[in-house]
Amino acid sequence: MGILESINRLDQRVFLELAGHGGPIADSIFTAASSAWLALAIWMLLWASRRPDYTTSAWIWLLVTMVAAFAAADWTATLLKNSLGRPRPCWYLEGQFRALAQCKGKFGFVSGHSATTWAILAVFLASRPAVWIGRAAILWALTVSFSRVYVGVHYPGDVLAGALVGLLIARLILLLRPLPSRL
Repeated sequence: MGILESINRLDQRVFLELAGHGGPIADSIFTAASSAWLALAIWMLLWASRRPDYTTSAWIWLLVTMVAAFAAADWTATLLKNSLGRPRPCWYLEGQFRALAQCKGKFGFVSGHSATTWAILAVFLASRPAVWIGRAAILWALTVSFSRVYVGVHYPGDVLAGALVGLLIARLILLLRPLPSRL
């Protein structure tokens, strides 16, 4: 057995231990965390929780940079999914776990939700928000990423790779177009 096959088996085993193994409260929380509309609302709330010394133009620049990071991470995740062609667990392991979400799209490596969430997070943290807001943003990114495994549409490796893609995309965007120093 090769290293890739070993990693794939571990990924499947961990997935089967995590997917849908909670009660009604966990089901509700992680199903909601996978919602794109809730994600948008949470990020807008975090974005709006600014310190009074931030200028309007600086906040607009931050918002534009977060949107650029989102778009680049989403595009990259889609390109990787279609190029690598790793089937989602909801197709490959169908019937072996309790699925909480409809299986959309054939391929899942890398997780687009995870890539976009971590790209937005990295840009957001670069703006140096208040500590409690930064911690809330990190908790949100972890929750979204875990939710994709919990609801049954991604392997843990998909979300980890998505997070790395998102962080790399954000780093590249911040190198090309840094945030204003007054943030």
